[in-house]
Amino acid sequence: MLLTELTQILFAQVAVPTVPVEKLEFSFWDILFHGGAFAKIVMAIVLTLGVLSVYLFFERFFYIRRMTTKTDSNFMNNIEDFIRDGKIEAAADYCKTQNSPESRILEKGISRLGRPVSDIVSAMESQAQIEVANMEKNLNLLAVVPSIAPMLGLLGTVIGMIIAFFDLSHAEGAFSPKTLSEGIYTALGQTAVGLAVAIPANFFYNILLTRIDKFVLRTQNVSGEFLDLINKPL
Repeated sequence: MLLTELTQILFAQVAVPTVPVEKLEFSFWDILFHGGAFAKIVMAIVLTLGVLSVYLFFERFFYIRRMTTKTDSNFMNNIEDFIRDGKIEAAADYCKTQNSPESRILEKGISRLGRPVSDIVSAMESQAQIEVANMEKNLNLLAVVPSIAPMLGLLGTVIGMIIAFFDLSHAEGAFSPKTLSEGIYTALGQTAVGLAVAIPANFFYNILLTRIDKFVLRTQNVSGEFLDLINKPL
């Protein structure tokens, strides 16, 4: 009797049809624009900031690289030869032909030769500030992206959570965890996108700052060599 019951239970378990479980795939792109009109507007603004940061980075990166690779390797040696031979105008013309930040800085110094050293230093420092300002053009816009993007993402998350709980409080029938969880992951997607835009933008900004700092150091070295040159006894 016991054996018969066990056999029936075994066959009953085998006879139960297995229902295939549908495998859900996580799609970040579906979450981006999932939600109401406000969420889509926030996502559009954040993604626009991301595109802007990429454009500003490459535009400034190639400009800085182009400006910092123009100087001739024998630039300072040629300047020294001109000044030693007393060819001041030729040295200034040579700087104009180079058309690089370092040459423009030294051109200002050469044009002040014969005046006090303080005037020469002041002229070169003023031109160096102009060159740095040209390299930093629109860099402040890139610096804004890492600050604004997370804040917009957080704003979208807060509004999304408010909407989710508002819909839940006015939902008819029993409590639905699915409705709440859908609203929560939609809201958190806003913050994720904001961070995904802000982190690379901050990285881009620091790369450009590093290259500009290297340029400033180079200009200081070139200016120091020039001052040593004009103060060196003939």
